[in-house]
Amino acid sequence: MEYYSIEEINKIKDEAIRKGMTEEKMMDAAGHLTSDFINSNIKFNRAVFIAGTGNNGGDTLSAAFHLFNLGHTDIKVIIIGKQEELKEEPKNFLYLINGIKTIPVNFVYDLMALKNLKEIINNADLLVVGLFGTGFHGEPLNLAANVIDLINSSSAIKVSIDIPSGMDADTGEFKKTVKSDFTLTMLAMKKAFQNPQALAVAGKVFVMDLLS
Repeated sequence: MEYYSIEEINKIKDEAIRKGMTEEKMMDAAGHLTSDFINSNIKFNRAVFIAGTGNNGGDTLSAAFHLFNLGHTDIKVIIIGKQEELKEEPKNFLYLINGIKTIPVNFVYDLMALKNLKEIINNADLLVVGLFGTGFHGEPLNLAANVIDLINSSSAIKVSIDIPSGMDADTGEFKKTVKSDFTLTMLAMKKAFQNPQALAVAGKVFVMDLLS
């Protein structure tokens, strides 16, 4: 199996964009692939999607939208950060979700707001997580660290989109990361998954081919 650095992944993305692909189309594809995988492989009733404000969060919002369209109606969305911090492409998927009146969306930007949503996370039997993507390095800050602890304390099935949030995608190292049952990594296998420490918390890793 071939493993790719983030620099190599970004070159693949840049070439795809040069040929007419866009970030939004890739998010849409990531959401489709994630929701199809979940629909086909995981039994659940209550799904909670936990997204950051960057592109990995956009993938997560896209997945929530597409999973609803597959007939799963008990879906909740939690975005870690402020609405004005959302990048442009994730905003487009938030707009689609807001058009579905039955999916509640909560923004969490302090520990009190997180405490108020603790029950929602604890009651889920599926957590789909995209807090940080492949650009993350270092250690999650206070709020994100508490979110990860809350996710890890849940008995729900945990699906990470692209990379377990909090993990370095090149080295597989982490101070604190989402302990996942499944990791759906986009485009190609990341170098992180050569690290046994990373594989121990990534669960079963599947490559999602965004460009097929």
